Amino acid sequence: MKRIALLTLALLPLALAGCFEPITLAPEVATPDLNPGATREVELRALRLDVEGFEQTLTLADLRSLPRATLEELWLLDLQMQPLVANTLLFVRDATPEQLGSQAAINMQRLLRFTPNDVDFSQTDMEEMLALSASIGAPPAKAIADLLQIDRAASVIPLEVAAEALTVGLIGSHPAGQFRPGPVTAEHPDGQYAVTPGTIPVTLADVVDEFAGLVDKFGPVTLADGSQHPGFIEEASGFAVIEDQFGMTVKVNLNALPYKGLDLTDASIASVNSINTQIEQIFDTSDPDWLRVDGLVPEPSISKLTVRVTENPRRIFPGRSRTPLPYGDGEAWTIPPWQFERLVGEMARSETLNKALPNCVEYTVGQGTVVFRGCVDETGWTTFETFNNAGNPPPDMYLWDLQHDMAQVRLHDGGLQEGEAAVAFTLDNVLVGIGAAEMVERIKQNFATNPRALSELASLTNETTVGAADFFYYRARADGPPETQGDWLYFIAPTDIPRQADSSPLRAYSYPAPGFFGDEGLTQALHSNTAVDGDVDHLKVRIEAGQTLFIADDAGQVYRIDVRAKPSRARIALGVTRVR
Repeated sequence: MKRIALLTLALLPLALAGCFEPITLAPEVATPDLNPGATREVELRALRLDVEGFEQTLTLADLRSLPRATLEELWLLDLQMQPLVANTLLFVRDATPEQLGSQAAINMQRLLRFTPNDVDFSQTDMEEMLALSASIGAPPAKAIADLLQIDRAASVIPLEVAAEALTVGLIGSHPAGQFRPGPVTAEHPDGQYAVTPGTIPVTLADVVDEFAGLVDKFGPVTLADGSQHPGFIEEASGFAVIEDQFGMTVKVNLNALPYKGLDLTDASIASVNSINTQIEQIFDTSDPDWLRVDGLVPEPSISKLTVRVTENPRRIFPGRSRTPLPYGDGEAWTIPPWQFERLVGEMARSETLNKALPNCVEYTVGQGTVVFRGCVDETGWTTFETFNNAGNPPPDMYLWDLQHDMAQVRLHDGGLQEGEAAVAFTLDNVLVGIGAAEMVERIKQNFATNPRALSELASLTNETTVGAADFFYYRARADGPPETQGDWLYFIAPTDIPRQADSSPLRAYSYPAPGFFGDEGLTQALHSNTAVDGDVDHLKVRIEAGQTLFIADDAGQVYRIDVRAKPSRARIALGVTRVR
């Protein structure tokens, strides 16, 4: 109640000047429960205290007061991971052996620097090229470079291609890189929302905690099929994201006072926070300053990040058939997408399909006599032919299988055995890849299209629910359409019930028959979701003197509501009788 009290004090001079009817706070009086047949007369008043452009700054302490699940549901942005992965690979490529610290990390560096000149054909299915090289008058590295359409000293797998494959295969295969939690709705009954591929979702919880939960979020996890994803972040510490003076400032336009309703059990007056019926008007998102985020560091970074990539424990062999399409029968496509060999295969396939295909290279001797031809068709399938007794050609295969087989040799340099090439490398002072200004813009865009986020933000500026109302009185704005003007009763909605620290509702929404009815048996519905001042979430009915309604509370007890003559413009009088 602190914020609304401050807001009320701020506007007290207007009340004293006669700008609106004075508001008095009556002391709460305990009332006994209604027995069957008992009637109680009550009055409800429509309270309004309209404010425009009122600025409220929410501090870290304010935001952390939200339920944990709410913080995790409040999605700020999907953070593009490819720039961060590219920065990581750039470090690995250019690091000293001392910085890398292990043979496996050194081998990964060699893979990133790998050129046709580094090919060791003796341990691959391209071994026939060693014997052929003298016959065709070209070193094996030249034949491979020509097939790959690169210089012999150029990287077989460019850094940007490796970054994309790691982003998709390593991060995109992890559940936290696929879905994020959000509110349970009809469209999302499980509360799970798809994440933009190649990104990780950043929530308000991540920001206020300075990403302290990143290791848990992207660590080992059991998948839906029972298999284990090993995760890929072993350590993350020293996040520089927010400063001590972090705050979110919002401009609000709202009726700052609660709606008055009834707890039918004892016909006592209760207050309902007015936020949810005003959410379309509270924030003017066309105003560039409707939301300001201060205290973000200019370039968010991580002081220490340890990333791990696992390896399959056995040698993964290239394919011999172009089917099944589109990968062929290479073993790399049968292993999990986060394992090293599969990642390398994806890198090689992506690079192959980036080439100008089809492509053929030929080598001749003498007066143009062809002795060797290698051709890559538009699908990446590569065929080798020799002529005039030049020797045996290598087996046909997809070009990516050829690259993968060569790269797999590099992974085991230095005497590493199969299964020992898993690599963990630690980076210092890694830039996250998004600046503070861009982060703020993404936050504003996502909040502007997320009513739940707006509602949660607004609730922090106006905490007014008291009691356990079953319905409340709403008087439509005078400037609305004629068909919506007048007095309305709104049945309580699940979003009107405050949430506790663990995000669970303060009370269960257990109404057997929500809404307003014309008969005691609750079969003749009088309510609708008519849009009144933008609200379509509440079951509501317009009322006039002399009208009779029936309603059930959350315990299933049925009551008759008799609408009496209005005491004044902004008041209604009701007779409440417990029927059964």
